[in-house]
Order: sequence, then C-alpha cells, then structure tokens
Amino acid sequence: MKLKQSVLKYGFLLLTALLFLQIGCGPDYPKCETDDHCIDSEQGQSEDRLYCVNGLCQQCRTDESCGDPSLECNAGVCEQIIGYCASVSDCPGNQKCRDNRCGSECLSNDECSGDQICDGGNCVAKPECSSNGDCADGQNCDNGQCVAAPVATCQLETVYFDYDASAIKSNERNTLNANAQCIKDENLSVEVVGNADERGTTEYNIALGERRANSVKAYLKRLGVNSNSVDTISYGDQRLVRQCGEQGAESCHQQNRRVEFNVR
Repeated sequence: MKLKQSVLKYGFLLLTALLFLQIGCGPDYPKCETDDHCIDSEQGQSEDRLYCVNGLCQQCRTDESCGDPSLECNAGVCEQIIGYCASVSDCPGNQKCRDNRCGSECLSNDECSGDQICDGGNCVAKPECSSNGDCADGQNCDNGQCVAAPVATCQLETVYFDYDASAIKSNERNTLNANAQCIKDENLSVEVVGNADERGTTEYNIALGERRANSVKAYLKRLGVNSNSVDTISYGDQRLVRQCGEQGAESCHQQNRRVEFNVR
C-alpha cells in the first residue's frame, strides 16, 4: 500500500515538473505568445527576432523597433527605406534631400538660380520667350526661342470693332473673307490677337480682347479655316496703337479696338 502511494506521489511530482517545464519554455520557436518567448530563445537572440507579432517571433513590430531611421518595419522584417537620405550627398544626380527622402531638384522656380526655371522637377535655362508677345516685331516664339516669323505672300489685314463690342461689323466682313482665303491658300497657322482701347479696367479689357479674338476665330471657321490652325490671345489695353486717354477722341480710341493676325 505504501509502495503504491509512493509511486503515485512521485508520478504526480514528475508530471507536475514536466508540465512546469513545458509552460516555462513556452511554444517552440519561432512560435510565441509574448516577447519574452522570443527574447529567451537562443535562436531568437541569434536571429534578432525579439518581438512576438501575430504568434511568431519577428525582427520588429513597428519602425521604431528597427532602431535606425533609415529602416522601416515591413511584415516583421527591418528593411532599408528606398530613397532614404540624411543629406543631399546621399542622393543621386541633382536630386535634393527633403524630409529624409531623395526627390526632385526643384519644386518651384524659387529653388533655381535667377537664369533658370523649374521644369518637370529640374532646373533648366529660362526660355527666351513664352509667347509671341515676348519677341520683337517680325518674330514668333517657337519652343522658347524668338525666331523669324514666316512671311505670307498674301496680306492679313487688321479688323476693328465698335466700343465695348465683340461682334463682327458688316464693313469688316470683306477683310475677314480675304484673310480666310489667304490662310487657306497658303496653309497658314495664325495667331489671332485681340486688343481693346484704354477705357475700363485691365481685367475687363483682357476679357474683351479675348471675346473679340474668339469672335474672329469663329467667323474664320465658318469660312472653312481649320480651327486647329488658329490660336487666340488677348493683350487688352496693353498694346495700344495710340495713347488717347480716358477723354480722348473716338477717332483715336477706335484704332485700338482691333484684332490683328500673326503668322506662326
């Protein structure tokens, strides 16, 4: 009887010890329930897998776990951040280091020198012109450069408008008819330039010049001119033929209310 009790006693103690050892060791690596299971594992230490994430020992739980600002935690693994930089010397070419990331050389013209502009993220030489208006008479703006304007053998005449109006006057239709024929015969591309007299605000006159240019373009289109060969622009009262003043004579002002043609 005593022998049986002793066997049972020692058996219970052995079972308790084995259960304690199993609980104390935790799940088999790399499985885990807490960070301690990873930290206490020799493999966890050697592989630097010290964080229990979703039941598995991993290198990291958050970016901060990686301990290096150039690393980020991706699916439990610390990986190098693509494009990370600490200074501009870490970036290739002309890229700049912004918020620890290599990026475009420029985001605005302010980041370029005085003779450059920001174009597509790069500082490039400032173009000579952006429109025909930036060039001298007889020149057009072509890809940022002022070049000699094409010369038409036929003449494109200026048309004029009534005060504060953009409708084509009946006595100007013959001029536009001839202009349309010239454009079609010589397959020209033209810029239709709207202008206004100096009465009214700059903003209003720009809009009025634009309406006049669009009115002429629409008229040319009705006469068979391809609309793709006609561009419009307005200078409002910025390119006066004559300075008339607010109280100037009507005969003076009417010379400024016009649409001109430039061959492109």
